[in-house]
Order: sequence, then structure tokens, then C-alpha cells
Amino acid sequence: MSPPRPPPELIDDVVTEILLRLPPGEPRHLFRASLVCKLWRRLLTDAAFLRQYRRFHRTPPLLGFFSRSGCDGAIPRFVPTTAASPFPRPVFDCHPWSAIDCRHGRVLLQKMQGGRNLTVWDPITGGRTELGGGDFMYRSLSAAVLCAAAGCHHDDCHGGPFLVVWIGRDSAEGPVHVSVYSSRVGSWGASISANVAVDDFINPSRGVLVGDAIFFMLTMSARILKYDLVKHHLSVIDPPAMYDKGIYLVPTEDNLLGIAGISGSSLYLWSRKANAEGVEGWVQCRVLELRTLLPVGNNPFTKAVVIGFAESTRVMFMFTDVGIFIIELNSGLAKKISEPEIYYPIVPFMSFYTP
Repeated sequence: MSPPRPPPELIDDVVTEILLRLPPGEPRHLFRASLVCKLWRRLLTDAAFLRQYRRFHRTPPLLGFFSRSGCDGAIPRFVPTTAASPFPRPVFDCHPWSAIDCRHGRVLLQKMQGGRNLTVWDPITGGRTELGGGDFMYRSLSAAVLCAAAGCHHDDCHGGPFLVVWIGRDSAEGPVHVSVYSSRVGSWGASISANVAVDDFINPSRGVLVGDAIFFMLTMSARILKYDLVKHHLSVIDPPAMYDKGIYLVPTEDNLLGIAGISGSSLYLWSRKANAEGVEGWVQCRVLELRTLLPVGNNPFTKAVVIGFAESTRVMFMFTDVGIFIIELNSGLAKKISEPEIYYPIVPFMSFYTP
């Protein structure tokens, strides 16, 4: 009796179609697949395949978040939502750095001592750009980093041009100032200002990019600052309602400005839309009951606060007194990712990564 024949080898095109469907949210799957054979390893390390892989999945996955409540040495602490931290630790100077924003694969860092310097860091490539020439000694400030490449789909922004929108206030009576840094020219543009209420400082939570505008929160009044990137104009928007645990800015699925607010144990989602006459207003679009959504078992929580939102993946980060949870708004699923820690807004990190 002749021995059984080995199964026929898969042709490259079929293998490619199989590997394209490996989920990007867990980078270790790609690493394990590369160990199967030389063919798979060659495909998974080919630059053309990686470009095709990003185009196939389109939306960069959530890999974890940077905590603003502590540091690992000089860098902000990174908490992975995957099986392991997906990138090597960088080498910074001895001063502690805080992550204040992340978008399109870049992290905006602020030095907390020895001057409030800003640095744009790409954790995947290790690239770093120090932003000089700005005055960041204001009493309250926030900032946002974003890709500046025209027509970019933001699935592979590494090495491309970027903008940093900085907003700050230097006194209780003074106006709010906004300035924009362009990596193309390597300098800050002229600042503009707008008056706000006394003692209304900039909220440390991340700004939200919607269309051609960046939105930031004010702390006391919960009013919203809108900076138009095209018109270089700053304006103020009133929120829909006040909530006992504050509100958090989120973009909606149809790329409109949204708000998440908690009252009692319910999470309310609002969207800002224009009516038939073109007048913009707030529309309540969803209510989530947190006591039935969060898997806290027999440990009822007494407080819940939204501390982050991953725009592309529609994932919300929720702080409670029993731990930090992520809620996938599209599926309605929730899971615990961290034990309780000092409450502070976090900075989600989304990017494609091939080990």
C-alpha cells in the first residue's frame, strides 16, 4: 500500500487572502502566523502585503491607552488592551512626560517639569519631533495632534505631515488662546483668542476632531470650544444639559459632534445636528443603563465617569470604583481592563502594528 500523498500546497494568492483576514486587534496573531512556514513569513513581512492588509481592514485597531495618572519612569504608563504591549519602550530624558493626545498613530507628549515642552512621538516607528517656539506656561491648556496629509485615509500616517492645535488660558480673567503648529514649516502660526467666563479653564480631557474642527471642553460651565481649522476661527457652544458626573465629547458614527453624559446610573448620548432650516441643535440619540451593562458582579458601583473614547473603534472607557471598563458602543459589550486607580482622563492609542 502506497503512503498517503501530502496535501497540495496553497498558492500564494489563496494564502494572501487567508492572511488578510487575520484580525488586526491582536498583533500576536500575525506573529504566530509568520512561524508557520517560510512562505507565510515572507508574505507577512512584505511591504506590499502590509499596505494591502491596512487597506483591507481600513480602521486602525485599539492597542491600549496611555494613563495620565502615572508614569513608568520618564514616560507615561501604557496599558495594553491586547495580549502584550505592542511596541518597545522609548528612551526619554529623566523628566516625566504626560500623554495629552493621540490621533492617526501619533502621541502628543508634554514635559511636566523643566518647562512645558511638547513632543510628537510615533510609538511604532520610534520617530520623535520636538515642537519649539511656543509659550506653554499658561495655567490651563490642552492640545490635539492630527494628520495633515490631504486625502489621507489614516491607516498608515507614519512619517507624514501633521498639525498640533494648542489651546490655553493664562488667567481667570484672560481670554482663551489657540495656535497651530505645522510640521511642514516647523513653526507655530499666529494665535487667535476668544473670551470665556471667569474661572472657566480648559478641561484636561482630549479634544475631538469632527470634520474640519477641533472641539475642547471648559471645566466649570461645561461649554464647548470649537476651533475651525480652515477658517482659523474660535467659537463657543452650549451643551444640551448638565449631568451629575460631567460630560465627555465624542464623535458620532456619522462624523458629527456628540456628547456622553452620566446621570445616576444611565449614560446619555447626544448628537449635534442641523434641522431643516439649517439651525444646529442637540438631539438625544441613545441611553445605556450602566448597572446592567457593566459586568461588576455583586459589587455595585457608586460612581462612573467617562474617561476616554477611541473614535475609530467606537470604544468608550469608563472609570468606576470597581475598575476601568471598555464599552463597545456598536456591539453593546463591556469588559474590565484595569483595576481602580486615580481618576484622570486617558489617551487611547489606535494603530496598525506588525511585530
